[in-house]
Amino acid sequence: MRSAAWRLLRLLILAGLSGCLRLLGVVVIGPGGPDRNTTEPIGSRAGSGWQWTGQFNFFCGVPVGPSSFLTAGHFGGNVGDRFTYRGRSYRTVGFEADSSSDLRLWHVSGVFPTTATVATEDLRLGELVVIIGRGAPKGSEILADRGVGPALAGWNWGNLDGRQRWGTNAIAQRLDGSAVGLFGPLVRCSFDGGIGDDEACISGGDSGGPMFVRRGQTWHLAAIQFGVEAAFNTTATGPGANGLIFDFRGLYRGSEGNWQLEAFEASNPVPTSFVSTRIMPRRAWLDAGLAKAPAPPTLQDAPAPEGPFTNTESATLDPVSRTFRVPRTEDARFFRLHGTAGLVITHVQGEANHLVLEYD
Repeated sequence: MRSAAWRLLRLLILAGLSGCLRLLGVVVIGPGGPDRNTTEPIGSRAGSGWQWTGQFNFFCGVPVGPSSFLTAGHFGGNVGDRFTYRGRSYRTVGFEADSSSDLRLWHVSGVFPTTATVATEDLRLGELVVIIGRGAPKGSEILADRGVGPALAGWNWGNLDGRQRWGTNAIAQRLDGSAVGLFGPLVRCSFDGGIGDDEACISGGDSGGPMFVRRGQTWHLAAIQFGVEAAFNTTATGPGANGLIFDFRGLYRGSEGNWQLEAFEASNPVPTSFVSTRIMPRRAWLDAGLAKAPAPPTLQDAPAPEGPFTNTESATLDPVSRTFRVPRTEDARFFRLHGTAGLVITHVQGEANHLVLEYD
C-alpha cells in the first residue's frame, strides 16, 4: 500500500539529504510568537524531558549514562567540542557511531548530575510524545492557491535563534528506514493539528533533539530527531523554500527540478511529516557503547617534575564537579592526571587543610 509515509520517504530519497531532509528545530502549530514554549513545561507535561536536554555545539543532546550523551550523528562534531548541561560545560573525549542508524553516543570528561531513562519498550502507534529542539520559530505565512483564493498552508522557517522549544505530537507510523533507502529504525509523526495547539513539527536550525514518551508516571527517552520534509514551492520552477506545512494542497513539493503539484481538489489536508530514530531497536548498540565510557582519571604526584609519579592515595575524587581534594603537606609536590588522553588540570585552589584541583 502506497501510504502518505511512503510518499514522504520516496521524496526524501529522490531529493537526497540536501533536498527535503533538513536540520531540526521545534515549532508548534498554535498561535503565539517566538517566546511560546521556550520554558520548561508544567502541568501534565511537567518532567517530560526538558530537564534532561543539553546543548551540543548548536544542537541538542541527552545524557543517558554517567558520562555519555546521545544525539544524532549526521551533523558531525569533533572530540574536544563542548556539551552544556545544567549550567556546566563538558568536553567530549570520544564517541561511538552506530553503523545501523543515525544515533551517536558521545563520552565526556566528568559525570553528569542526573541522566534520562531510555525507554525499554518501542513507541506505539497513537502515543503522545514530547519533542524538544533548538532552532527557528515560525516565519511568514505560506499561502496556497486552491482555486478559491489564497489559503493558509503553513509558515516559512523564521530566523534561527538557537532557543530551546518543546511541543507535542503523536506517533503515526513505525518504519524500517533501511528498507526504503533511509537509515535505521524510524518513527513518523504528522504536522496535521490533530492533537491541539502544542502540536509540533521540526524546522531549521537543530538536529539531535529528543523525543520523550510517558511510561507509567515518568517520561522516557524514546527517539532522536532525524529529518523532515520541508521543501515547497508556489510554482513549478525555481529553488523553492523551506516551511512548516500543515496542508500541501495547492503547493508544489519535492525539490528543484522535480516539483510536483499537490492537487487542491482533494478534500482532506495533506500535512508534512518528520521522522525520528527509534532507540529501543538499537538498545544493544547503546548498551555496548555505554560500557566503553572512559573511567574517571587517577591523580598522581611526584616530588619533582620528571617523576617518578605514583597514585595519590590521599586524593578524593568528585567526578560531578571534576575535582580532586588533596590534604596539604609541607613537601613540594607535582601533580598530573592518569587515564583518558587529553585531560588536564585547569585550576588549583588552596584551602585551609586541602588543595582542590579542578580538571577538564
